[in-house]
Amino acid sequence: MPENQIYTFDKVFKPDSIQADVYDFVGKETIEDVLNGYNGTIFAYGQTGTGKTHTMYGNIYDPDLKGIIPRAR
Repeated sequence: MPENQIYTFDKVFKPDSIQADVYDFVGKETIEDVLNGYNGTIFAYGQTGTGKTHTMYGNIYDPDLKGIIPRAR
């Protein structure tokens, strides 16, 4: 790996972040772009057990706990 390789990220969410905050930052603009004809991808990556499924789906029957996918409807 080159020594001058730089990796950046946009945001780190605190453990007490709510699903709506994650959707507003990660999903809302991407969903709007897709509806306007652009390609969009939301990619959840990380170790097993770190909350990827919860972030993407959450509890689809609870308005406060639903994740990115149910909010995209």
